[in-house]
Amino acid sequence: MVNRPRTTTALAVGVMLLVSACGNSATPTPSASAPAASPPSSPASSPAASPGGSPAASPSAAPAAAVPTVPTGFAELDKALGSDQPYKGKTVTIQVQWTQGELNNFQASLADFAKATGMTIQVDSVPTSHETVLKSRIEGGSPPDIAQLAQPTPVLAYAAEGKVIDVATFMDPAKLQAADPSTIGLVSQGSHIWGIPYKADVKSTIWYPIKAFQAKGYQVPTTWDELISLSDKIVADGSNPWCISAGGPGDATGWQITDWIEEVVLKTKGTQYYNDWISHKVKFQDPGIKDAFDKYVGKIFFSQNYVYGGAQAIVNTDQKTTMDPMFNSDLTAPKCWMQKVPTWYGPDFFPDQRANGTPSKYIVGTDVGIMPFPTIDPSQKNVEGSADTMMVLVDKPEVRAVAQFLFTPQGLQRWIEAGSAISPNTQVPADWYAGAYKLSVASDIVNKASGIGFDASDLMPGAVGAGTFWTKSVDWVNNNGSNTDATLKAIDDSWPSAG
Repeated sequence: MVNRPRTTTALAVGVMLLVSACGNSATPTPSASAPAASPPSSPASSPAASPGGSPAASPSAAPAAAVPTVPTGFAELDKALGSDQPYKGKTVTIQVQWTQGELNNFQASLADFAKATGMTIQVDSVPTSHETVLKSRIEGGSPPDIAQLAQPTPVLAYAAEGKVIDVATFMDPAKLQAADPSTIGLVSQGSHIWGIPYKADVKSTIWYPIKAFQAKGYQVPTTWDELISLSDKIVADGSNPWCISAGGPGDATGWQITDWIEEVVLKTKGTQYYNDWISHKVKFQDPGIKDAFDKYVGKIFFSQNYVYGGAQAIVNTDQKTTMDPMFNSDLTAPKCWMQKVPTWYGPDFFPDQRANGTPSKYIVGTDVGIMPFPTIDPSQKNVEGSADTMMVLVDKPEVRAVAQFLFTPQGLQRWIEAGSAISPNTQVPADWYAGAYKLSVASDIVNKASGIGFDASDLMPGAVGAGTFWTKSVDWVNNNGSNTDATLKAIDDSWPSAG
């Protein structure tokens, strides 16, 4: 049975599949000895309900239905897909944080299953206060049937309160482990499995305007020194190199800052140090963590003219609009040139998509590119990843069937085919990923990594990871980095005492 290590979690985040899926010739095996996790997946939009949206459009004939073939090995799923549709008319609710393009892709992934079973799958999108609303619903005794969470730690916390259904009671643990040997341990304790890893992302990415880079003769940096030189060049040319936001969504303000810190720690100190930091063997006041704040992240955040709007704009800039200045004059004269954000971003939040819900006219891979976050210490070629978990909160046969479907490759198929999702399930056919620019970039990043870390804040105790690490980092930015020592001490002091 799977055990969740207390201090170290091997992570391949499903993207290891992409090493072969996206056509890379080499297939190294990163020593994924570091944890990893995610920022809250996506921001803003009003709640939405759906019995499943429309599948992703095909350039030719309608695609085959995205449902698994019976027998699937799951009792309730096989029953649901039976010709007599025993769960027809039943409604299963799923609360998610996703909105806009992400929400549409999730609904499209449910559509064929809803049609095949006659079930209604109601998706409640709560993008700005998802975790607060979810907590209120759970504690109030009226939880959704299934809920998405971006961090493993709160899943385990709800499990400790007896609020979560152990999926190992209706899904074969060996089957779960075989299909997802990397991330299932993040939400497992002993013989219990408290959630289903659903979607993964690579976080060591920087978005930039390809054509504007070419027009100015800017080269994609591969090292920290090159990144700083490029930033200085952009400033000298009269612009701002960085689009940075730590604003939201909702209660999640500050996670973007922690992503920067985590990235630097992985690239300067390595995975073992990173793991020890997650378990608090390494304190926030350790010189290596302080360097991440002051020497590296502070350099980007607080250097004059580096950030569009200045450092004071970082926390006040909405995550959904961070990259808007990059689109000035249709990308011919960007007011900022680079944004560090995971692969789940664009085009879902580009201006056109955000404003009216239609597909963006800016094409990822043609107009907007993604570069790997540069190396800092050449010996530490580590990258950061994340994963969303589906937590089962109500035990009914029809809910079990939906949960089992979400675990199958087909549960994410339409989202993968849209070129915007990575499944932790290693049984996903490689050709589903073919031709997707974002996923190809993710594959290349992982392919060249020597280690992968799961977002540290997502694996730290909740009071720290999504608590003081976020809030004190926000305070640090609002003070232009002048209070680093006090910030790090406050986070260390907030760490829950053992026992």
